[in-house]
Formats: sequence, C-alpha cells, structure tokens
Amino acid sequence: MTKLPVLDYDAVLRAVSPADAIDRVRDAFIRFHAGEWKMPAKLYLESPPHGDFRAMPALGGGLAILKWVTSFPGNPARGLPTVTGVICVSDASTGEPLMLLDARSVTALRTGAVAAVAAQALAARPARPSA
Repeated sequence: MTKLPVLDYDAVLRAVSPADAIDRVRDAFIRFHAGEWKMPAKLYLESPPHGDFRAMPALGGGLAILKWVTSFPGNPARGLPTVTGVICVSDASTGEPLMLLDARSVTALRTGAVAAVAAQALAARPARPSA
C-alpha cells in the first residue's frame, strides 16, 4: 500500500469551496437517483451514556466510501466538538484505501450544500440565485 493521504478539517475546507460542494451534491443526488451509487442504511453503535458512532457506507464511481462519525453531546464540556469522525475512501476494484478525510468538514459542506440544492429545486420559477 502506498502512503495514505490524510486531509484534516482545514485542508478539506481549503480544497472544496461551498459553490463546488453545491455542484457536487446536486450531481450526487442525480447519480444516486440514476442507480450509479449504492448507499445502505447507516448503522448506529450506541455508546451509553456518552453518545453514538455512525457508520455510513457508499459505493459508486469506482469508489467505496465509509463515513465513521460520532455524536457525543457532552463533548463541548470537554473542549471537544460534538461531531467527530473520519471518511475512508477506497478503490472499489482492489479495496485499497486511497485517502482519509476529516468527517466534520465534509459534513458541514454537505449539510449546507443539501439545503442550497433543495432550495433551488423547490424555488418558484423563475427564482435564481443571486450573484
């Protein structure tokens, strides 16, 4: 296995602009609807009384992806974020891990982008985003 690139929170946010995230999320919805991607239900692993772990797999475009994210509501009192995690991107034909990404930054980009895509899709015509 070659050296595994790791993108931390700031590196992800530098690499993907909000506008790019919106375009990529829109494209992801289209590809998922077309059956090009599979995304089984997420799996929850409770860690009482602290919080839970969530495993979210996806497969498509030659990639296998696993988002391993947490929700630990008591973490801010410890100086830690409520949500933490990592995304592992692997080659779907060999299983080789290709990259690790910070899950908090990807989640923030994706959540904001989903709201924008939904607003654009549901907006009354001829509504357009302002420049």
